[in-house]
Amino acid sequence: MDGDKRFPVPRRRTVSSARPRGHGWLVATGIVLAALVLAAVLPRLEYHEHWRPGFSFSPSTAQAALAAMAGGMLTLVGFALAAVTLMVQTVQAQSPRLLHALDRLEDIPILFGTSIAAFIFALAVLTDVRANSAPTISVSLAILFVVASVCMFLRLLVGFRSTLTTGGLAREVSRETRAAIDERFPAPFQASAPQARPPADTADQGSTWTVRHDGEPGVYQGFDEPALLRLATSLDTEITLVPAIGDFVGWGAVLAHGPGNPPSREQLLSAVRISPSRSLAHDPAYGLRLLADISIRALSPAVNDPTSAVQAMDQVDDILHRLAARSLGTGTVTGPDGRPRVRYLPPAWDALVALGLDETMQYGASSLQVARRLQALLTDLVAAAPRQRRPPVQARIEALRQLVTAAFPDAGGREASSPDRQGLGTPAR
Repeated sequence: MDGDKRFPVPRRRTVSSARPRGHGWLVATGIVLAALVLAAVLPRLEYHEHWRPGFSFSPSTAQAALAAMAGGMLTLVGFALAAVTLMVQTVQAQSPRLLHALDRLEDIPILFGTSIAAFIFALAVLTDVRANSAPTISVSLAILFVVASVCMFLRLLVGFRSTLTTGGLAREVSRETRAAIDERFPAPFQASAPQARPPADTADQGSTWTVRHDGEPGVYQGFDEPALLRLATSLDTEITLVPAIGDFVGWGAVLAHGPGNPPSREQLLSAVRISPSRSLAHDPAYGLRLLADISIRALSPAVNDPTSAVQAMDQVDDILHRLAARSLGTGTVTGPDGRPRVRYLPPAWDALVALGLDETMQYGASSLQVARRLQALLTDLVAAAPRQRRPPVQARIEALRQLVTAAFPDAGGREASSPDRQGLGTPAR
């Protein structure tokens, strides 16, 4: 399969089989429950076993400290909630899809869980302070809870500072997209490798069976290659998967078809993945979609921020250069006997180029800064791409020239056509 990799999928195919993203809340719940148990047990053990750690708190000092910590944790939760609200609004302003695509939100529930646990623990230990003694170890542990919560809050603020900008969001999307490219397309491009061909249409005369989706609607994210290969080999058939990664799959949509012995519905559907939304982890093209969203949002008349569009183009530039040098798969999985057993629709290079550039070209050709950055991107890409992958890039160089000419009929066309990796900042090379 020319080095193409597939991700392992759960056995179930329903919406619940999507990649879990709620583990942060489970950890937060566990922290709160642990604080409750610890607050109920530890102070009583201290009094019963007469533990003496070598230092102590007076009852009045312990009461004042625990009351201050409990109140301070409630205030910290309020600050954290305000910061998260600001982050959500900022990310939504760039693209509504970014909230689900980025994993930055996964640590936030743990911050809330730790802060609430510190509040509960301090409040519970406060009730165990006696008139002539205080549970020293418990008070010390409450202080550690508070320190941990404050450190996590500061870490959240530092993360916001580096992420909650257009450039930061673009870099975060690019980072996850690069990881997905390295995972799915590790093999270098080879001109002599077999070229991918689209799977046959469902009306193909050789198809004798068809499997349709009968679950909740969602987005097709891929298939379990070893499981599907074993299934096709055991039945001596060829399985053709119809949707491409990222396609919406509704009820009754054709998932697969083929000749010969049909697989059971449950066997085939357990080997494909249908999720509520697209995922950067399994769909590098989605990263280009998100970067294009950021770019064209910055170019809208309401925002009019070409510098932000250039920052998004910087990341598109890097991703397209990486993809140009990689094999995108042959569209065929062969069995041990050398016969094709599974066919699928791999990403197309021209479609990836269009996804990353066309909308920005459409909306940004009238901007000197964006036009010059696009010209530099295309010029570099056509020089670096293998010969077989140059035609789509060359076509966009000509399309950009026409758009710039139309946008600057009298003056500025020559300046806008000059390649510049900064948009407006470096002399022509």
